[in-house]
Amino acid sequence: MVQPDGMPSGDDERDLDVNLLDDLASLTPAERMQRHDAALRLVLALRKAGEAHYGFDPRAVAAADGAER
Repeated sequence: MVQPDGMPSGDDERDLDVNLLDDLASLTPAERMQRHDAALRLVLALRKAGEAHYGFDPRAVAAADGAER
């Protein structure tokens, strides 16, 4: 069961992957930075691909319209 604040309650551990948390906690700061940099490069590549595909940056259009991201 999920609590109102979005956190899983203690009685249903299927919602929480403890092994993933353990793996992430075992990383050194340098390894965490490498993962962050890889994720950032992926996001930037996806944005560039989206701009090439659509011909514009949808975030810029939303900002010009005053919409929030």
